[in-house]
Amino acid sequence: MYLPLHNVANRKYIIKIPISRLGFLTVLLPLISFILCVLITMYKDFEKANNTHCKVPNVFPSISASIGNYEPQTTIWKVSIFTHAPLRFFIIYLRWRHYRSIIAKDCLIIVKLAICLNVIENLSLLGLTYWNSLDNYPYHEKCFKTFIGTSIFYMLFTCVMMTKCRRRPIALPEELLSLKLKWRTFFTNVVSFALAAYFFLRHNSHCEPYVYSMFGFTEYIVVVSNILFHMTTILDLKQQYIYCTTKGFIIE
Repeated sequence: MYLPLHNVANRKYIIKIPISRLGFLTVLLPLISFILCVLITMYKDFEKANNTHCKVPNVFPSISASIGNYEPQTTIWKVSIFTHAPLRFFIIYLRWRHYRSIIAKDCLIIVKLAICLNVIENLSLLGLTYWNSLDNYPYHEKCFKTFIGTSIFYMLFTCVMMTKCRRRPIALPEELLSLKLKWRTFFTNVVSFALAAYFFLRHNSHCEPYVYSMFGFTEYIVVVSNILFHMTTILDLKQQYIYCTTKGFIIE
């Protein structure tokens, strides 16, 4: 069996890939495709995307309408999510390695739980991407609820264990910045989701102008805050690299 070697950076390798770049690519693809789908929907399908059962004026389409109901938005979103899905799961593996290295042994059950939630979160993302709200609403709804639930609890468990369960105190500026960003994006995500739920229920019960737009806008914040939370992985794994050698791949 070929084991990772210490000081591999001083040895011969074919390619050296910073893991931070992989993490950046992982969050950049869905962020760009999401923004692109919303802008295209507002430009090309504005009237149809903002048309609800209430027939009241709105300016922001929902995420489901933006990524799942019209072309080329649906294709852009699906290609983005499905093509980089393997990279997302690879990043989960790297997170698992990182968490195990810095979290106290008596708290490793939290690490396992957080990683399981992260896996389910990503599987749910694939599901709600595959089943759109227009043609497969029951499946889309179940995947969406699972995605929201698992993502919120994953963020919570990660913030708690990175704050309370570390083997050593925070020493590096990158670690402190990463933790601050995690807590801030987590609270932003929870608050924006609560507001989105409120605006959605208020729209259905009162049919007021632009309330559905507020629902759509707070949905955007939910998505962006989730992406920014995962972007903190770049800071967590900043010092790690993937080395391609003649004997295989090494992660250090």
